[in-house]
Amino acid sequence: MKIVARLFVFSVIATGLVWGQGCGTPKPEAPPTYPVSIKISYRDQPVEGANVTLIPQEQSGRGASGVTDAGGVARVGLPGLADGAVPGKYWVTVAKAEGTQSDPNLSAEEFYKQQSAKPNASPESPKHLLPVKYLSAQSGGLECTVQEQQNQVFEFDLTD
Repeated sequence: MKIVARLFVFSVIATGLVWGQGCGTPKPEAPPTYPVSIKISYRDQPVEGANVTLIPQEQSGRGASGVTDAGGVARVGLPGLADGAVPGKYWVTVAKAEGTQSDPNLSAEEFYKQQSAKPNASPESPKHLLPVKYLSAQSGGLECTVQEQQNQVFEFDLTD
């Protein structure tokens, strides 16, 4: 009987170890990054709340992004992995829009009530607050090169 009890305890422990190995997905390893800030101004004024994206020019590169603060400065990072950017050449895109957007905290029932109140209303297109050419790497013409050094700041003054 003692042997059966020991085998039972052993099998429970072994099963726990096997199942425990598969629990949770390991976080991907972040490549080495370096602090990068992008300063955006438009009509000689800092732009607050703009989404700034670094698009790698090399196929092996890693994109980075950030949102500008009141001073127009975005500190970019690898979403969900690390602050900063991987060294390399990047195209820079900048976007800021206002428009009707759904509240992510809205329950399905509240969303349905809002939509039912305006059955014939079509959703509004977002109003771009910056020149739309900066939405694209090709038309924007903004580029930067991140190097293996600390505290790099790239400044862009957007034009119409």
